[in-house]
Amino acid sequence: MTAISSVSATQPLVVAKAVTNTQAISTVADSITVPSSPSSVVSLGQDASVIDAQTYTARGLIADPDVAPAWEYTQQDNVSLNMTGNFGSSSSASRFQGLGASLLNQLAQTNKSISQSVIRSTTGQALEPAALEAAQAKLHSTAADNSISLTLKTASGKTVQLTLTSQDNGLAVQAQVNGGELSSDELAALGKMADGFQSAIDGLTQNPPTLKLDALTQFDSNVFASVDLSTRLKLNDDSTQTLELHADADGRSVRMSGAAGDLNMSVDLKNAAILGDSNQQAKALKGYMNQIEAARKRGDGDQQLLSMFEDAFKTLHSHYPEARAATAPETVNSIKLTETDHSLLTGLADFSASVTEKSREGNPARPGELDSFAYDVSQSTQSKGRDQLNRTLVQDQQSHLVASYHKPLNPGQKLDLTTDPNSQNYQYFQINDQASSKTSIGYEKGALVNASISQSASQSTRISRYVLGHLEEDKTTPLKSSKTQNLLGTLSQALQQDTQAKLGRGVSWLKDTLSNIQDKVLLQSDPGRLRG
Repeated sequence: MTAISSVSATQPLVVAKAVTNTQAISTVADSITVPSSPSSVVSLGQDASVIDAQTYTARGLIADPDVAPAWEYTQQDNVSLNMTGNFGSSSSASRFQGLGASLLNQLAQTNKSISQSVIRSTTGQALEPAALEAAQAKLHSTAADNSISLTLKTASGKTVQLTLTSQDNGLAVQAQVNGGELSSDELAALGKMADGFQSAIDGLTQNPPTLKLDALTQFDSNVFASVDLSTRLKLNDDSTQTLELHADADGRSVRMSGAAGDLNMSVDLKNAAILGDSNQQAKALKGYMNQIEAARKRGDGDQQLLSMFEDAFKTLHSHYPEARAATAPETVNSIKLTETDHSLLTGLADFSASVTEKSREGNPARPGELDSFAYDVSQSTQSKGRDQLNRTLVQDQQSHLVASYHKPLNPGQKLDLTTDPNSQNYQYFQINDQASSKTSIGYEKGALVNASISQSASQSTRISRYVLGHLEEDKTTPLKSSKTQNLLGTLSQALQQDTQAKLGRGVSWLKDTLSNIQDKVLLQSDPGRLRG
């Protein structure tokens, strides 16, 4: 006899592990199926793809069509219904579709912890209670193939943690709050993050993956003290992709590792004094995007990996939080920077960033010839001095590119290197580039006594040319350029004109002068352009 029950929103939860028979949730919003025995389970409104997915187990066995997936709880809510619709798919993108937003919204609306899971037997037989309990525990743990975790710490000291996990035969979610009940303001801020959380999930689970982390770094700092996102996803080629994002008052960081390579990036927000206005920051971001793209082209870097690197760079350097008390010591002290000081800086927060491709042997006949790409770029700012009138300010920017790759002898030819000497017609490139930019500013007794920019760039290109496996040419081309610009005279004159203009004597060109200087401080990795 088939039993169909209606579960209201106030009905107590039923723990699945306390029930010996299998349970199924209907996709119909007002009905949930709770069978009285495994042989009489009926799923109403079930999508055909879900039923088909139950026909064969992960071990290739023909499953009992009457054995429905086992649910941790039989309850009617948006999260469970979302899971019902997603469970029939095998891809992470479809499994987690809308689920992160649904989980966050339900927590924000109910202010109650959430735990739910659905598991399909891999043996074709209904799971015994002990086996079901063990399977649920594993699915909720870090042992699951795919996991996504979002941790939010509130300014009031509470911790909100959400997790989504999946594997071939199961899907699970949890949401819990530690440290006290969330306030109405905290719940409202939580709900506003739902779409951003889902956007991050959608980007990471799509093929190829993308980084859509903006909303998670732009949280309401009056409500939340920090945000952490941690993901581990099994890709189609059985490789694993991991990501760690952290954002708080003192800084932001992203670490990602996958089949293509790794990226690591951190931004120091403690030195708020060095930050420029939005126009200056936009100009600096554009300059760095050009530098990264130039490095990708010169080193033949992986387009997808470098695209994620650029996305991470823009995300961490966009929408800096409003100045607020930091929890760690500043490296630039509390001395106030002038408009002149800012013109000689990038306007960005200090940072370090690196991206490294997985090296591979690109030529079976010569295992030592690796295809590789490694690029790092950084900025650091230091201030010294006893007071506002007597001080120095130094900002350093650095970049380094090391890459190697194979290319055909002529553009348009197909490169297919094997151990056959007839295939060994190619060029092997080895790149080693470095660039730096150093800005120095100094004051004595309130007077500007030093304002300079020193820049250098070097490129080394080694090309080994092989014909039928024989080395025909091995040539290294070095390029190097450096220059130092002393801006003390230009700035002193502009400052004097500005002072006179404020007294009604002439016109000030200070803003134009400072704007022109800003164009000169950014890192330049091309020796040719540096000479120009």
